[in-house]
Amino acid sequence: MQKLTLELPEPLFQQLTRIAELTAQPLESLALQSITGNLPPSVENLPLEMQAELSKMQLLKINQLLEIAHSQVSEIHSDRHQYLLERNQQSELSETEYQELQDLGKIVDRMMLTKAHAWAILRWRGYPIPTLDELPPEA
Repeated sequence: MQKLTLELPEPLFQQLTRIAELTAQPLESLALQSITGNLPPSVENLPLEMQAELSKMQLLKINQLLEIAHSQVSEIHSDRHQYLLERNQQSELSETEYQELQDLGKIVDRMMLTKAHAWAILRWRGYPIPTLDELPPEA
């Protein structure tokens, strides 16, 4: 553990003190919980091959993050992925098609992880996150 001394504005200190009393938590624990819950998203537990790319997203502007957050897999990739998934359920894939399904799955997974990270950064910056009903349907 490392020790950190902070100077807080009086209203913030009073607010933390009241919450600590109401929740029967030590002030230090509440402050640590508040700091931990408000850090930017970490990439440490993400796939190693994506960590550098996702870390760089911290430097992007809001409009760039929104573009990533709203991005979708191309219709061609999406249609092909769906077709291969259906054929795979019927055990009708060749080895080549199975490999293609695996590759397309990685593309889709990578995009979903990138989008989720963009939304996490936007949330950390205070951008309002839309509800599921407000999001456009995935292609």
